[in-house]
Amino acid sequence: MLEGKLSAGPRHLAIPVPADLLGHRSGGDRRRRPTPMLSRYAWFGGRRTGGRRRRERSNIYVDQHGPILLTVVVALTALNFLDAYFTVLFLSYGGQELNPVVELLLAFGPWPFLLAKSLGVGLCVGFLTLTKNFQAARVGLAALTTGYLALLGWHFYLLGHLPD
Repeated sequence: MLEGKLSAGPRHLAIPVPADLLGHRSGGDRRRRPTPMLSRYAWFGGRRTGGRRRRERSNIYVDQHGPILLTVVVALTALNFLDAYFTVLFLSYGGQELNPVVELLLAFGPWPFLLAKSLGVGLCVGFLTLTKNFQAARVGLAALTTGYLALLGWHFYLLGHLPD
């Protein structure tokens, strides 16, 4: 049992008192709990840009993300739309889609494909944005950006070889 000291008089007369009588809550200090990933501040304006203590730099959730991450997210969104546009363009020239899920979505037309692709990538990028201070999320954002840039290069190569 945790004990506290009741300091009503001189130090040498302190009486041990059980912690539950001192008014401690069983859940501990709420300020020492980690911020949840989806707190109200993530949706309606945040306050935290980093950890409260100097050693809290990784594996924490924050409410505000900064201009660099905003640039990466906007770039990923633009690259996603360019990929969808080039996919539809190349298919109109007789190209073949190798991904069976995308092929199924394209059977319903280009708009359902674009909606599903945007929602899927948007949810993934949103999750990576919320978890940006975790090493795996930083690797995921870098890999996604690199992959989309390589894919855009491939699209430009194919664009140069389209028949007139």
